[in-house]
Amino acid sequence: MKTSHTLGLLGAGLLILIAADVQAQLLFKTKFSALEGYTNGWMIGQPSIGNKWENANANWDWVNANEPDPAAYSPLNNGKSWVPEGETEPYYIVTATNTTALGGGQMKVASDGNFGTNAATYFWKMDIPKQMTGPITVTWDWQFICTNEIPADYDSKTNTYNASLPGFDHGFGLADYANRTADGDLGNPNWKYSELSTGVRLSSRQDCRYNGLGACGGGGSWFDHGPEFKDGKVLHMKTIMYVANGAAGDLTYVNTYDNFVQRDGEAEIWQTAKHDGDLAWIDPHVGDPLFADPIAMPEFGMRRCPGEADPGSGINCIMCWMNGNQWPRYALVSNIRVWGPDGIPTPTLRIEKSDAAKIKMTFTGWLQAADTPEGPYRDVALPSASPLEINADAAAQYYRAEN
Repeated sequence: MKTSHTLGLLGAGLLILIAADVQAQLLFKTKFSALEGYTNGWMIGQPSIGNKWENANANWDWVNANEPDPAAYSPLNNGKSWVPEGETEPYYIVTATNTTALGGGQMKVASDGNFGTNAATYFWKMDIPKQMTGPITVTWDWQFICTNEIPADYDSKTNTYNASLPGFDHGFGLADYANRTADGDLGNPNWKYSELSTGVRLSSRQDCRYNGLGACGGGGSWFDHGPEFKDGKVLHMKTIMYVANGAAGDLTYVNTYDNFVQRDGEAEIWQTAKHDGDLAWIDPHVGDPLFADPIAMPEFGMRRCPGEADPGSGINCIMCWMNGNQWPRYALVSNIRVWGPDGIPTPTLRIEKSDAAKIKMTFTGWLQAADTPEGPYRDVALPSASPLEINADAAAQYYRAEN
C-alpha cells in the first residue's frame, strides 16, 4: 500500500499529470540506505538524520541496584561491543549495510562470537509516531543466513530437518515503550520480554506469541506454527495490530493482531497470528510429530496491551530483540514500513520552471523517480530536500511523491 502523487518530466520541463492514488498513510519507512543517512557499522545512533535506533536495555547496573533478585530478571546486555584480543575491528551485534544512495540496504542482526557482549538478550528500538487506535500495519522482509548445507529435499512444510538444522532467535514487533514500567519499575530504563505487544519471531519456525484476549499482564505462549526459514529464503512479513486503548476492565481494552508470512517465490501465504475468535484449522506439518493432526489457531491477544502502564501512551516504537549468542549465523531485516489509520497527509508534487536552465520540484513525502510511468521507482530525495532544483536538460524521468 502507498500514497503517491505522480508527475512526468519530459525533456526540458514539459509536465504531464499521470496519476494520484490515495490509500493508507505511511507513518515510517526505512530501506537502510545512504540516502537516509545510514553508513556501514554499529547501527545504534543511526541514521545521521531523523529518528535514530536506540538501545532498549541500556543499563544493567539499574537492574542490579533495583531488582530484588537480579538473577531472575530477563538476562540482558547493553549491546556494546569492543575489539577482542588479537583482532583489529570490534564485533558488532547489529550493523546497517547500504548499497548506494538510490538503492537500499539491510539491518544485519548478528552475534559477536560470544566475546562477552551478546551472551544474553539484547533489545533495541526505533520510535514511530504514537498511535492510540488501529489498525496499524507493519511490513518488512526477513532473511536468515545459515552456515550449514541445506538438504536437497528441504521443504518449508513437509521436511523433517527442523530439529537438526541450527535455528535463530530474533524478534520484531510494534510496542508501547512505556510498558517497560508495567511491573511497577517506574524508573526502569530497560526492556523485558514480558513487555512486548506483538511477539513475532524467527526461532524454530517463524511464529508468534499469543495471550488471552484482553488479559495483557505480560503472559502468553508461543504458538509454534509457521513456515521454516532455515534454507535462507526471504520472508515477506506483515503484522496488523487492532489497537483499542482504554482503562483496565473496559470493554475497549481489547488488543489483538494478525500476522502473515510469505516465503519469497512461493504462492502460499501463511497466517501465524489471528485476531478474531473464529476457528482456523491449520494444516499439519507432514512428517513432523509436533503437527501430526490439524490444530486450531487461538485468538492472539497481545502480551502487553498498549496503554497498560500509561493510558496516555500507545503503540510508539518498533521493538527488536536477539536472544543469546548465535555466531556465526545471522539475520537480515530490510524494507520496513509502518502504516497507520491517520496522521500523515496525502503527498503532493509540483514541478515548474525555476528559470531557463532549472526545474524546481516542490513536494511532501519522499521524492521518487523512474524511467517509465510503470516504474520501478527509486528514492531520490527525502521530504526535507524540498524544494529541489534540477537541470532542465537532464535526462527524461518520471517523478512521484510517496508517503
